[in-house]
Amino acid sequence: MYKFLDDTTIKRLSDGAFIPVSEGNLDYQQFKKDVVGIGITCVVGIDSITTVDYADARKAEYPPMEDQLDKIYHSGVNAWKADIKAIKDKYPKTQVGVVTTVLPDWVTEL
Repeated sequence: MYKFLDDTTIKRLSDGAFIPVSEGNLDYQQFKKDVVGIGITCVVGIDSITTVDYADARKAEYPPMEDQLDKIYHSGVNAWKADIKAIKDKYPKTQVGVVTTVLPDWVTEL
C-alpha cells in the first residue's frame, strides 16, 4: 500500500519509506508495477482539505425531493429517516472542513 504525500513523493506504508517520483528510482519502478498489477486500490491519494459548510455538503448528498418522497411511500418514514441520518452523521454541524484524497491523474493512466 502506498500513500501520496504530494505530487513528487510517495510513502510506502509497509515500511514508511519515502519514494521520489523519479524514473531512475527502483522503488518508484516497483510502485508502477504494483499499480499496473494490483490497480489503484493499492494507492491512497494526497489529502485535500476543503472548507465546505455542513449545510452545503449535506445538500449536495441529499437525494432529489421526488426520490425522498418515493422512499417514504415505498419504504416508510423510518427508512427515509435512516438515509437522511446517515448524511447528517457524515456531515455534522460542527464540521469546518472535509478531507478528501486525490490521486494525480498520471497514476490512473499507468
